[in-house]
Amino acid sequence: MRHLYLALALLPLGAQATPLLVPLSRGVDLRSQSVTDPGGADLVVQSRSLSAPYGIRCVAGDVYGPKAPAVSGAACEVRDGTGAVYDVRVTSVSSVSVSLEVRPNGALAELSVPEPLDALPPSGEAGVLARFEVSSYSIDGSPVSTAFPQLVLRRDRSYLFGDRRGRWTVVSGLLLLDGEYTRWGAGALDAGNGRLTFHSSGPRFAVSAALVRVEPGKVLLTRAQP
Repeated sequence: MRHLYLALALLPLGAQATPLLVPLSRGVDLRSQSVTDPGGADLVVQSRSLSAPYGIRCVAGDVYGPKAPAVSGAACEVRDGTGAVYDVRVTSVSSVSVSLEVRPNGALAELSVPEPLDALPPSGEAGVLARFEVSSYSIDGSPVSTAFPQLVLRRDRSYLFGDRRGRWTVVSGLLLLDGEYTRWGAGALDAGNGRLTFHSSGPRFAVSAALVRVEPGKVLLTRAQP
């Protein structure tokens, strides 16, 4: 059985955990760190599980999923609707409630940007490292015409790709996305021209995707248009 607890070794010294006693079938608003109705909550406490519409994981390296077991001592990462990540620790479980400690995962936001992403110009957006647009996409070398949203890499090492959210990492200078876009393989960045190229060869087909960095001025112009 895999180890359940996620190692959270980089907790910022100034971040204070908020203790919450959450009755079963109630929810938590992570940004305000308060108990709320389950309908619009970022985290919902159930009898034997924690449910998170934007993703939760309690095993290091796992992709984010919709649920995790509610086990005393478990330490998890939970996302809110903006993609921000929070550390949630289960301190006790009873037949009527679950006790949690919640804190913003500021350690990830403060991590230095690894090479080669550190060579990218500033995005001009708070918390955003860079935005990329898909310029071409192909399967087995044949171009595929499809519309993709922008890929947004955030400084806290999360990413947004339309309604998809996940974590990004850099291994040996190559960018890796978790979740659904793991199948794109490793991405090579040319920081000089802002071009990001993914390629993977699977047992059924090969996938290639080329993306270009969105200039900050273009982001502001797009937002200003009605």
